[in-house]
Amino acid sequence: SMAIVIMFTILLFQMKSFAEVSLVMMLIPMGFMGSIIGHYIVGIPVSFISFLGSIALAGIIVNDSVVFIDKYNKLYKQEGLSVEEAIYQAGIQRFRPIIMTTLTTAIGLAPLIFQKSTGGQFLIPMAVSVAFGLLFGTTITLLMLPSALLIIDDFKKMRDRRKTARTVRNLPMLSVEMPDRKKVLV
Repeated sequence: SMAIVIMFTILLFQMKSFAEVSLVMMLIPMGFMGSIIGHYIVGIPVSFISFLGSIALAGIIVNDSVVFIDKYNKLYKQEGLSVEEAIYQAGIQRFRPIIMTTLTTAIGLAPLIFQKSTGGQFLIPMAVSVAFGLLFGTTITLLMLPSALLIIDDFKKMRDRRKTARTVRNLPMLSVEMPDRKKVLV
């Protein structure tokens, strides 16, 4: 739990957006679900070593998410693209690096997952946690993260409309007298 608090704090300083950091942190349990599914597929029980693999998995999923969100923020805030266009371009420009990181990690762990030697048997649960969790977590990241960023933007727009409506409601009414007419409220 201390690692998650430290990770959250570091991300908050980097991204300067509580909503984006919370979104990244919500993706971590998705990777854990993939890890548990992987244990079921391979047919091994979840163990303490699996938990250690899940800690490494959390860091990789956060890294993939940060790569995407960082590109989105640069396109949106610095280059002035619309939110939709920034998300689309970030997806196109960061899809390959995210997929390559995931595939090379998962393929690199495959020999460890399928080894039969007694010396490496204790590492198999860790490899399963990382490989399957990463495959599942990356898929969820690439599908859910852009949608969630759009939802966050919609909430920001709603909040801004409410602020504007409150400001307009609080403006004093002016009465203007028109020649040969009654008073008109402006």
